[in-house]
Amino acid sequence: MGIKYNWIYPNYDENFIKELESYSISTNIAKILNARNITDMNSVKKYFSDEYEEGYDPFLMHDMQKAVDRINEAIENEEKILVYGDYDADGITSTVLLVETLISMGANVSSYIPNRFEEGYGPNKEAFTKIIDSGITLIITVDNGIAGVEEVDLANELGCDVIVTDHHKIQDTIPNAYAIIHPEHPEGNYPFKKLAGVGVAFKLAHALLEIFPDFLLDLVAIGTIADMVSITDENRIFVKQGLELINDDPRIGLKMLLELSGIDTKIDEQTVGFYIAPKLNSIGRMDSAKLGLTFLMAEEPVTARALAEQIEQYNIQRKQVTEDIVKDVISKIENSEKKQKNVIMVSGEYHEGVLGIVASNIVEKYQKPVFIMNEKEGVLKGSARSIFDFNIYIAMNKISDLFLAFGGHTLAAGFSFEKSNFEKIEEFLDKEFEEFKQNNDLKANKNIDIVTSLEDISYQFLNSLDALKPYGMDFEKPTVLIENAMVLNKTHFGSEKQYLRLTIADEVGNLDCITFKDSVTFDKVEKNDIIDLLCNIDKNNFNGRTKLQAHIIDIHIKEFLFEDLRFINYDIANIDTNCLKLSKHRDDKDNNFYQYKDLDSLIDKEFEYIYLLDIPTSKEYLYKIINLKPKKVFLICEEKQVLSDVYLIDKNRLIKLFNLILSTNNKQINVAQQLDQLLVVLKTNVDSLKIMIQIFKELELINFVNNTIILNPDYKTVDLKKSSSFIRMENIFEVEKLLLKESITNINKILEV
Repeated sequence: MGIKYNWIYPNYDENFIKELESYSISTNIAKILNARNITDMNSVKKYFSDEYEEGYDPFLMHDMQKAVDRINEAIENEEKILVYGDYDADGITSTVLLVETLISMGANVSSYIPNRFEEGYGPNKEAFTKIIDSGITLIITVDNGIAGVEEVDLANELGCDVIVTDHHKIQDTIPNAYAIIHPEHPEGNYPFKKLAGVGVAFKLAHALLEIFPDFLLDLVAIGTIADMVSITDENRIFVKQGLELINDDPRIGLKMLLELSGIDTKIDEQTVGFYIAPKLNSIGRMDSAKLGLTFLMAEEPVTARALAEQIEQYNIQRKQVTEDIVKDVISKIENSEKKQKNVIMVSGEYHEGVLGIVASNIVEKYQKPVFIMNEKEGVLKGSARSIFDFNIYIAMNKISDLFLAFGGHTLAAGFSFEKSNFEKIEEFLDKEFEEFKQNNDLKANKNIDIVTSLEDISYQFLNSLDALKPYGMDFEKPTVLIENAMVLNKTHFGSEKQYLRLTIADEVGNLDCITFKDSVTFDKVEKNDIIDLLCNIDKNNFNGRTKLQAHIIDIHIKEFLFEDLRFINYDIANIDTNCLKLSKHRDDKDNNFYQYKDLDSLIDKEFEYIYLLDIPTSKEYLYKIINLKPKKVFLICEEKQVLSDVYLIDKNRLIKLFNLILSTNNKQINVAQQLDQLLVVLKTNVDSLKIMIQIFKELELINFVNNTIILNPDYKTVDLKKSSSFIRMENIFEVEKLLLKESITNINKILEV
């Protein structure tokens, strides 16, 4: 159980793991696949084989043949075709992909991306009218259109055919389009339902070109990663090959953008997700997304460089605008009653292009559903983000009459409503989330892929996981649980100290751990805490140096019974008089000083805190202490003389001594005469030798008369544990080793507390 999530531990099938290892698949990868229920060889092959590199037949998609025939007819008749896109990265890449495809086929094609602020998302009646008036006779939507029922009807009335290619949720009413290409079409039977908009456009391109157009997969990879759709099945194939294309032969615009970002390493899904996709998205957030089309289709380095620099500026502006709005929203929350509400709703004169990002930031900080809105002419328009699987779309749908418009899914939505309805909506949503909290666990489950310790985290470990790339939605980076690490250091960083860095350590090494999202969530973690860390392992490249680091997902702070006060010269005068103090020698019951031998008499007494001043003579005493059910047991364990260092006694020395006796002619050894020789051969000391002789006497192996060891002629094979002296020394050595040599983590683990 972590601070944020309920942890689901893996249950490995050892036979399956051994089977994968027989195919030269590493143990770590086998465990991850097993933990993710990828447990048959056909499924495994899809992750590693090139057999599936072209995906599924595009003509399995509903209406694909009909769409191909209509487009070919338009090209043959030299009709004007328009690709109608969207202003996010998925929409931009979809548009470029289909435009480039149609150009290569000799089509008379143009493109149109609606303005986020003036026209909004999807088909727009005014835009369609303008487009058709310009002579367009075929509109192909990409990454939108499935909700454009009225707009498609208008196009039909104006004599223009519409082919819809989309991947968004199909509504109750489907547009009366010439053809609808959608992986989830109710009359279709396409094997994979989770394509991005650019993936659907790619299937159309594949069908049109009659070859697998792998030269377009860079666009598919970017759009698919940016839209955060499932990176499984066909998407995984496309993203993997698309990333290879970006690395081998990047578009000139992408090359310039990566140079400006200072990226000179291999491009992977993380590079696209953190550096390319947000910058493409920033264009449509800050201005018209048409610049994105020109940028991706640029062929001249000078032009591409100028466009990349413009995109960088948009991204810088986007970050600054977002930061300013987040600050303003937090100020409004902290200085009002909004912080106490179940659902946080904040409005202002805000830039609409970044409200979704702002809402996500506020959700992370306050762990509540959030609505962030721009106010204009009495209308509030904005973005909502939810948490804990509270379905914000269903909640809004229950009061749909209060909204001018809304759309979305479980955790995200866009909407608009009249300001006069603010209080009604806020009150309803507040009650809905309160009811949800009462009936649901507000911690989501998080599956663990690998359970390990810090000593196993290495470059070799990380590199062994590379075969599983690319990662993304539904196939995330492996979640690694590092158990029993100590927090060596805790610092905050960032312009406002908003980010968290922990350094964790164990007996063999340390590891830096960071989070850019949840620093407030993990505030209770302190230096010297023993934690279990759920994380992703990655490399941090900074100033030409590379080191391993962990990205924090969740933390469990270990509540240990035994706490460490050893080796620090702890002053026992600081101990509260009400606490139980235990030692071998001190007896002052009036002040709660007891000897270990008195523990049985304390069974009916209650002590929250117990201090062990020195080391008990047996581990049995530790279990008696545990049975007292204290809140904490503090180990001081100071010893003037560590017996295991003084008494050099063990089974091997005892055997050697016995063999020495047997080797003498008369089966006797005069200890006084041969003492120095005995000590050298046995590698021991006088005190230890005395106890060894006592052990042999107790076992009736010898007699000891006048400093002479005399073998008992009737000796038999014996069990050393029948000697009280041997048992006593063994117990002392065992508990000393435990309390003086082991870490506090291991002490708690060994004693199972």
